[in-house]
Amino acid sequence: MEVLVAETGPCSRALTVTVPPTAVQQHLDEMYASAQRQVQIKGFRPGKVPRAIIEKHYGASILAEAKEQILNRFFGEACRSKEIDPVGRVAIDGFEKLDVKPGVPLTFTAKIDVRPRFELKGAKGLEAPAFEGTATDADVDNALKEIAHQKRTIQPTTEPAQDGDFVKADYCFRDAAGAEVLVRKDVQLNTRLPIHGTKEEDFKAAVLGVVAGKTASIALEFPANFEKEAVRGQKGAVELTVHQVLRVQAPPIDDALANTLEFPDLASLRADLATRISSEKQRLGKQRQEEHLLQALVAAHDIPLPPSLVEEQQQGALAALAERMKEKGAADEEIRAKLNESKDEAKQEAERRVRLFFLIEAVARQHKIFVTESDLDAELRLIAQANSNEDVQFTVEQARAFFEQQNRLGELRLSLLERKVRDFLRENAKITDKK
Repeated sequence: MEVLVAETGPCSRALTVTVPPTAVQQHLDEMYASAQRQVQIKGFRPGKVPRAIIEKHYGASILAEAKEQILNRFFGEACRSKEIDPVGRVAIDGFEKLDVKPGVPLTFTAKIDVRPRFELKGAKGLEAPAFEGTATDADVDNALKEIAHQKRTIQPTTEPAQDGDFVKADYCFRDAAGAEVLVRKDVQLNTRLPIHGTKEEDFKAAVLGVVAGKTASIALEFPANFEKEAVRGQKGAVELTVHQVLRVQAPPIDDALANTLEFPDLASLRADLATRISSEKQRLGKQRQEEHLLQALVAAHDIPLPPSLVEEQQQGALAALAERMKEKGAADEEIRAKLNESKDEAKQEAERRVRLFFLIEAVARQHKIFVTESDLDAELRLIAQANSNEDVQFTVEQARAFFEQQNRLGELRLSLLERKVRDFLRENAKITDKK
């Protein structure tokens, strides 16, 4: 086998491989011999079908399969012989026009991307901002206010109606002469939604500030869809008799509120919130530190990037964007316009992600950070538990089988490796208290 390597870019190579005629002939002989053992044709005993007959009936498909196998085999051998570590997709020049012929050498050119070569700068001692990981009284107070806000209900009030309140009232429609047209009882009105036919400013002037027992009259023009056809489009008025003012109110922050959340008292609820908030502040604080450290690594390394990996990441991001827009009901034209608008941004993010991938890999290699089978089993156990419920209990073996079927075990390993590298960077960082 002859292999010629041409550097077509910082991370791109062209491998021209010539497979000798003896190797081509040997591979074809092996495939035809295998076919002879398996093919059954009427008139011939199993395993005794002449090669000429097999070539006549199955020659085209055998040659097509032979081309795939020879290219895969000798491409791999060529990479190993030249110590080339390809990444991303492999493109074979003129694949469709390549012919495999008995006793004839096969020459093909594979265009590939390779891993970038770079020197990893110090991964230890990078600066990361400090964070406050303990819940303050103010944090807990704000959480309690949010809980109370979520438990708001409509309650009667003796105070005058304010913007956003509700008013329960009887109202009577009268025509221009003052004659009664229609009466409605115990209707709940929103102070922000005028009665149909009244002007907004007239409606608000009448209802804002009213209390139970008060009356108000509002001029209106009977709408075209009014129940009484005879007065449609005419001038008139609506008289309100207010029975109750209702307001959306939060409950008091006390033991009773804590009881609704199954806590014995407010002190217990506060303690639980403090623990939860502290945990979340620590999680977010560590996450911000890790992002800061990774960004510092990216900024410190100008790494040449394999074009095919960048393109794959970019196309994947754009495809995901298109799918999200489609799920929201966006039109095809709108999706196309958004994708075109997002190309540059998607490419920049793809370059960042690919650069980060190689940096994480380099940190792991330099500092001997590995993902063990125990790490993988522990993660699969967590995934199985997270997807189990009272009716269905998933096992680690089932979780592993799922990831294997989806061909995503490698993706899971990479995720775990990134998590370990993030921890390493943070644990070896210089924490700075920048207020």
